[in-house]
Amino acid sequence: MWSKKAAAVAGGAIFLTLAGLIRLNYLFISAGLVMLTFVVLASFLDVWMPNVSIRRETTSDNIFEDGTMSVKFIVKNTGLGLGFVEIYDGLPPQARIIKGSNYTLLYMKPWQEVSFEYTLKLPIRGHYHLGPVKMRVKDAFDLFYNERIEDTVHSFSVFPEIEVLEYQIIKSRSPKLLSGAMPLNLIGSGTEFYSLREFVPGDSLRSVNWKALAKTGKMMVNETVKEDVMDVIILVDAREVSAVGGGRDTPLEMSCRGAATYAKQLLDERNKVALMIYGESVEKVDLDRGEHHLFKILTALSSISPKGNLKLGIVLKDLLPYIPSGSPIILFSSLDDDFTISEAFTNTISRGYPITTISPSSLDFEEKMNRIPVEPLLIARMERENMVSEIRSFGMEIGDWKSDESVNTVLQGG
Repeated sequence: MWSKKAAAVAGGAIFLTLAGLIRLNYLFISAGLVMLTFVVLASFLDVWMPNVSIRRETTSDNIFEDGTMSVKFIVKNTGLGLGFVEIYDGLPPQARIIKGSNYTLLYMKPWQEVSFEYTLKLPIRGHYHLGPVKMRVKDAFDLFYNERIEDTVHSFSVFPEIEVLEYQIIKSRSPKLLSGAMPLNLIGSGTEFYSLREFVPGDSLRSVNWKALAKTGKMMVNETVKEDVMDVIILVDAREVSAVGGGRDTPLEMSCRGAATYAKQLLDERNKVALMIYGESVEKVDLDRGEHHLFKILTALSSISPKGNLKLGIVLKDLLPYIPSGSPIILFSSLDDDFTISEAFTNTISRGYPITTISPSSLDFEEKMNRIPVEPLLIARMERENMVSEIRSFGMEIGDWKSDESVNTVLQGG
């Protein structure tokens, strides 16, 4: 392809040649012919342009929100040609470059290898890709160039941000807005004393309480308590109404960060965790434990998009028969536009499932965007406070999550 420089030189050559012919000026004619000959010869020398190969290296395939990723390009001229090489790497619209540049212009010599780097940050969860790479190779005179697109696409995920919660062990049989394991106290072999009972055939002599035998004259044995972890269900509201606000400041984004933080803590304490997401339909990550399971949960949370308007009552009615009996349910929802809330909570509690609700307030985002007048906003806040009070009257834990509060504050302050 012709560059603007080549077109200008060729145009100037033709102008000088024609002007020289009109005025019979041999100097103009000679200069024009020399310039035109130079351009014509240069147009046949594109075989001497650099023959470039590129490869991209990244520091990670997965990062967390507001995390950074370094990208390194290695450019090599695999031929004898020399000239200029322009490289532009395609980026997601949400990406911010904090160091270096995704564009570079290099002068390549034969068999030369050059590298350049840039660092980017992505503030919001999701699945993204780098590329394709647009490349332009020019000759040494910058007169002609070849363009091509390299389909070297690198896919990566941005996981919801996880906060570090203080290490606490919940000793209650019902879930609290706190971090740590959810122990289930069962009578059996353990280390914590529970009670005394009379000796029966088959009991080990090691469990006999000899002091009680000396006092009462009866064989008494110690019963101890063992702790076992529980199956915990994390339920995330991804309905269309959860997208109020923008960027990271929406109930859905807050819910994803909260769910990721809670899942991390529960899995660290060897609990089995399941993730269920409802919006247009219900998506599930089945019960499991371990680091590999955390990766599955984070990947699912990164994939959430707000859509649909499936009601909580319908979701729980379909899910409860398949949830292990007595498993705590942790609900992340703004509780907006859902007339089935009271019925859903009543049915869940009556079946013996303790449920904790962590509710990001969408009214804070409406207030920031100035979309609701003051008086209707005040009425909406009063209605929300009444709803929160009603839920607490069921004996349930609920965290009313304000937009300026951290995950750590809400989960530990319920």
